[in-house]
Amino acid sequence: MSEQNRTRGVMYVAWGKAHVDVARRSAASVKKHNPGLQAAIWCAADDDTSGFDQSFVIPAEMSRPKVGTLKFSPFDETLYLDNDTMIRADLSSLFDLLQRFDLCGAHVMLWHRPRHKRTWQTEVPETFPEINCGVLLYRKNPATERFFDDWQAAYDAAGFKIDQPTFRETLWNSDLRFYAFPPQFNKRIFEVSELIWSDQPKPRILHLPILRPQKNAFKRWFSNLIR
Repeated sequence: MSEQNRTRGVMYVAWGKAHVDVARRSAASVKKHNPGLQAAIWCAADDDTSGFDQSFVIPAEMSRPKVGTLKFSPFDETLYLDNDTMIRADLSSLFDLLQRFDLCGAHVMLWHRPRHKRTWQTEVPETFPEINCGVLLYRKNPATERFFDDWQAAYDAAGFKIDQPTFRETLWNSDLRFYAFPPQFNKRIFEVSELIWSDQPKPRILHLPILRPQKNAFKRWFSNLIR
């Protein structure tokens, strides 16, 4: 397949109305800045999937749908997004990374904390920190399919509730062409100084806890203000 004919899109995984709703908000921000990108979601059969171009039902047997669905993306080139994300710019240059790499992600910003240094089977140098798995860019090919299979097997065997430790070890042991893109494409933390003035590049993808479903009325109101 020629590069010109490869399909590009974003993909979400969501359980329940509240999570589908915030995924829909994220998808709307994708289309605002990237009108040519399609959006797909994996969810329950009875969830409202309006606002998405494609929808798929999460198989009941999947132990970790976020991991298990990645290899089944309907696109040749996929940007997986957690539901608590907001897109603020054109993403074509991000997808262009897939001309050279199989899989891309951003480092966990607080990688020095003990919870981000958990070990399952392989001691990995701290200079190879965890990747935040809430924003992952990848191309569909045998290498990434094999990697996702290995990651799923490691996740199931490790018994952790979180998936990033096994992602880190699986990546360390793989020969995948991986690239760590700038943190502005997975903006998790704002320093106080950034809210006043900063010469740093503007965030392209926000990935913030406040964008998750909020039960508190004030937090919900504030979350809906972020654009």
